[in-house]
Amino acid sequence: MVATVAVYYNPAKTLGGMLEADMYCLAGLLFAAFVSLSSMTMFWFFEVRAGWEWLADALIILWIGIGMSLVAWMKLWMAKPTFNTACSMTTIILFVVVVKEGGIQTLLQVSFIILCGTTVANLVCILLWPQRATKNLQDAMTKTLQSFSTLLEMLTDTFLLEDSLRNLTSDKLQKAAQSHQASFTSLKKHFEEAQSEWLFGGPKKPRGDKTGSLHESSGQAYQDAIDCLNRLGQHLNGLRSGTTLQYELIRAEKDGKLVLKNHHPSTPSGTVPDSESSATVREDDDAAMLQAAAAMFGDLIDDLGPPLKALSTACITTLKRLKDGFTKRADPVNRITSAEFQQLADAVRRALFTFESTSNHAVVRLYRRQQNMPGTQSRDSYGSVLDENHVLTGNDGESVFLVYFFIFTLQEFSKELIALVDALERLYAAEHERASPRMSWKWLRDAVSISGPRSHARNKRNERSLSKRFSVYFNPGPLRDPIAFPKIRPHAPNTMQTPARSHLTYIGRLKQSLWAIGARMKEPDIKYAFKTGMATAMLAAPAFFDSTRPVFMHYRGEWALISFFVVISPTIGATNFMGIHRVLGTLLGAAIAAGIWTLFPENPYALSIFGFFFSIPCFYYIVAKPQYATSSRFVLLTYNLTCLYCYNLRRKDIDVLNIAYHRAVAVTVGVIWAAIVSRYWWPTEARRALSKALGEFCLNMGWLYTRLVAFNSFADAELRAMEEDADADDEESSPFVPRSRNAHLTNSIHDFMAMELHLQIKLIEIQGLLAQTQHEPRWKGPFPVALYRSILTSLQKILDQLHSMRCTVRRDFIVPVNRERREMVGNIILYFSTLSAAFALKSPLPPYLPPAEDARMRLVDAIRKLDVVRSRDVRGSRQLLFFAYALTMKGVIQELNFLGHTLQDVFGVIGQTREEFEALFNVTDTPNNV
Repeated sequence: MVATVAVYYNPAKTLGGMLEADMYCLAGLLFAAFVSLSSMTMFWFFEVRAGWEWLADALIILWIGIGMSLVAWMKLWMAKPTFNTACSMTTIILFVVVVKEGGIQTLLQVSFIILCGTTVANLVCILLWPQRATKNLQDAMTKTLQSFSTLLEMLTDTFLLEDSLRNLTSDKLQKAAQSHQASFTSLKKHFEEAQSEWLFGGPKKPRGDKTGSLHESSGQAYQDAIDCLNRLGQHLNGLRSGTTLQYELIRAEKDGKLVLKNHHPSTPSGTVPDSESSATVREDDDAAMLQAAAAMFGDLIDDLGPPLKALSTACITTLKRLKDGFTKRADPVNRITSAEFQQLADAVRRALFTFESTSNHAVVRLYRRQQNMPGTQSRDSYGSVLDENHVLTGNDGESVFLVYFFIFTLQEFSKELIALVDALERLYAAEHERASPRMSWKWLRDAVSISGPRSHARNKRNERSLSKRFSVYFNPGPLRDPIAFPKIRPHAPNTMQTPARSHLTYIGRLKQSLWAIGARMKEPDIKYAFKTGMATAMLAAPAFFDSTRPVFMHYRGEWALISFFVVISPTIGATNFMGIHRVLGTLLGAAIAAGIWTLFPENPYALSIFGFFFSIPCFYYIVAKPQYATSSRFVLLTYNLTCLYCYNLRRKDIDVLNIAYHRAVAVTVGVIWAAIVSRYWWPTEARRALSKALGEFCLNMGWLYTRLVAFNSFADAELRAMEEDADADDEESSPFVPRSRNAHLTNSIHDFMAMELHLQIKLIEIQGLLAQTQHEPRWKGPFPVALYRSILTSLQKILDQLHSMRCTVRRDFIVPVNRERREMVGNIILYFSTLSAAFALKSPLPPYLPPAEDARMRLVDAIRKLDVVRSRDVRGSRQLLFFAYALTMKGVIQELNFLGHTLQDVFGVIGQTREEFEALFNVTDTPNNV
């Protein structure tokens, strides 16, 4: 059992992860002691009384059920690998003590074995190539900085159509984006583990706004830096969505429709050499549209290219210097000084200032210039080309707006990078001060006092310090940002169906409270915890009946209990995946153990040497291949149990095949019971959970878009104040977005980005659910995984596009078109709601989907009729922001139409087909058919 504990404890953890696991294991030991001792006390109280044996058995089974239900719920709520380790230790203690019907002595014996196993794991973790969670956090931040610089460089070259990037495909860009996403999603995990190392120099979770100690100031700096990196990652997603026009132009060049300008002064702007024009440009409207867009984009890049390249270079240089300095911060030669931090920030500020003024001049001048250009064509002249083209807008140079939000997002990226430089400067200062010799005694004092540095208010904090320290470990943080999306439930509060409590009598409020409790009991996490606990109790029941106890003990039924609890998962797919790996790993481990024991019976040296080399590939897969960690762990566990058990009982002449057989039977029984419970007791299919999650995601996207509309509608007092500040500065040199009165981010922008980050994390979770669907049998045919991947890709595109559109526009520019704007916004929100209902219900969709594109075109036409647009008499580019927003919403609506038509094909249409529905209204009324 010591070897079992050591394997479950995984000594390859970081120091912070090991400390977290130790803390959780201690709490689990206390919980297991309480449940086991309380249950056994009640059991023996009634067991020794004639006629009350049935009550003793019922009570101990009930104790097991309730106890394991609490453990299962906590495991689901915490969702941390280190806590899962503690849950495994808790189940081992509880099952062994209860199954053996032992008391305090059995509890102490099992606890001592657990202590030995955890001690071995801790010693190996600390003494053999120790890993620091703080070091892993720093490495993850370094990789993130590297991936950001690489991705920004690729995006800039793509935007400018550099020669070296002519052959760049979206697949290459997507691969770079996946690399950056993989690195930055691990920051939160490493930071949580690093906070457990504050006694050993790691960051400490700050208490509110106070950062009195060095550990707390370092922790706050790490937190700020991680927040900045998250926002930079969101900005990069927005930049990626702003290169759509460039991909269309590159694709058209490959198809021979046009020749892109080489950006040489000798080549006239947007012209095609006469010798190649007949071969490279087709004489049709599509080619003319593409060539016009290429010419216009070339004119813009002539003015915008150098400052944009300078700003991008300054950002890339800063990211690379921060990465190099962060990697070699202990080197006095290569570490970044405070003055160099300031120089990096100043370089980005100067480049940003130049880029802001130049970009505004370039966009406004180009927009005005299109009015007087000969040969410009109206939208009607292109016919159906515009409807088929996914990018071009097609009216007098309006394609320039397709790059508008790339410029805006790059400015936001630069501002966020300046904030990152500030956070890393504070982090450098805190680490440098902590490394100084004079801080050694202060660090020792903080470590001894535990609660932090001394202060005049220390006596007031003593009574709360213990609860705060434990809350750091058992509070996984807010599940959502306070401003984020409301919980989606069928009974919305404060409605006619669910009236407000203030309108009810005392009896009515009591009834509503009971109803709320009942509704909470129906939540998936409660149902999963209850069925797990009760099913565990049912599987343990044979251990307390006289007729079945001998068989239970002979086959080591506690192995079945542990296997069941490890395998059972919230969804059927996850349970099947874990169960198959558990059985296959057990059979493989038992077979290898039986073979080795047969070759080297009772030979401690051979068994030890082979066990060492056998564990190396197993731990390699546990650490380096997380997708195969379950199988590797079960193979090693079964090998250890079989060989060590045979060696301990070698004088009793027990056949190794018997032990291997009993182990395989016990594990298989536990896995089969888990599969039965997961499938037939409140089953939760991964594909149904996927549909529900997609429905909630679409509805939350509607909330996010509503927040975006609030930005444009000035529903926020802070935004109105920003508009007042912008009224006095309305020239071409003014920035796209008026500067906020706050130092860095306005609360509204921060709230919007927090909502967007919440959706990004949800999208990653949905991808995990999609992976689980492959492990669920489906009689009507295989689950369309590829189809749902395309749906997730489309949702990701919408999220990326909405990110770049959160900008403030002038009130006097949108008020004249409020009617058309209302129609477009209402149709888009209706579209999100329709998709959400379709995902949740899997019911046929209507043949007629919300006409969001028609509403958008009416809005664009209304904006075109404004005097400021018709005359091109704009004083600043900020007046064109809403025009750009209305035009670029075409990409969002196209993705919505793709999702709508896809779901019509998947779930069907009310009636027959879309074509039959449209045919009903294509009949021409004539006198003959009246």
